[in-house]
Amino acid sequence: MASLMQTPARRYDDPLARLDFAALDRECWWMPPGALALAGVPAFEALPLALRRRVSHVEYIHLLHAGLWLESVFIARMAGLAQRSEDPATRAQLLELVREEAGHSLMFVELLAQGGFPLQPAPKAAIALVEHAGRIVPSGSALFWALVVLGEELPDRLNRLVQRGVEDATLSALVYRMSRIHTRDEAAHAAYARGRCTEATAACPPMLRALLAPSISLGVALYARYVCYPPASLYARAGLDDARRWRGLALANPVRRRQVTLLLRPTLEFLRRCGWPLRSRWAEG
Repeated sequence: MASLMQTPARRYDDPLARLDFAALDRECWWMPPGALALAGVPAFEALPLALRRRVSHVEYIHLLHAGLWLESVFIARMAGLAQRSEDPATRAQLLELVREEAGHSLMFVELLAQGGFPLQPAPKAAIALVEHAGRIVPSGSALFWALVVLGEELPDRLNRLVQRGVEDATLSALVYRMSRIHTRDEAAHAAYARGRCTEATAACPPMLRALLAPSISLGVALYARYVCYPPASLYARAGLDDARRWRGLALANPVRRRQVTLLLRPTLEFLRRCGWPLRSRWAEG
């Protein structure tokens, strides 16, 4: 299996020690214009530059809040797997994942504090869904690892969009460095999750995979909507009037739709190659 278990432990670089959070620049973009959910919407593109930059701030903040919630779930499940593992190398590598994800979360919390954004709880519906999934999806199962792959890769690709956009916008240097640190670690985490997913799926009977595949398709739809489309409350915080209208424009935005489809496609193609018969609108692209 290609995984972290076959590699020596990586030296841990504490992101809090490497980043100067006091240097956060509010006059820069935090997400490049082309990576915003409202990119290409004529009414949005007509707004003053300063207001559009402010929207980039709150969209990035939404990505951090999503990351905090998802990583808290990931940390809890990986810690549980480590506790039950009797193999020292496996336990060490799982705890290495936990350490790095905790570092990411601390990095996110620090930027939120520096930017003056309060911590927000995850939506109640999302919490209820995860708690329900935790009861019916055993840690280490094929379905568990398929969902972990999805959870790791979509935010990672959004972070890569942030980095690619540095040439098209005056991007905050702090945000850019945060994104680089995050994607470096997540590349290893995603490779680990893919290896475990491949193994677990191969051991899962085809009939069971067919029964479980709709759960993955539902997870894709809910997850993509949550991560890629900020709530109306954040658009209101950015200073946009009639925030619900802007949220609706984002949801109907064909530019964003194509972007999310491209972001999800490599993950969905991987899961299909593993043997998951997915039938989601995102999977069809």
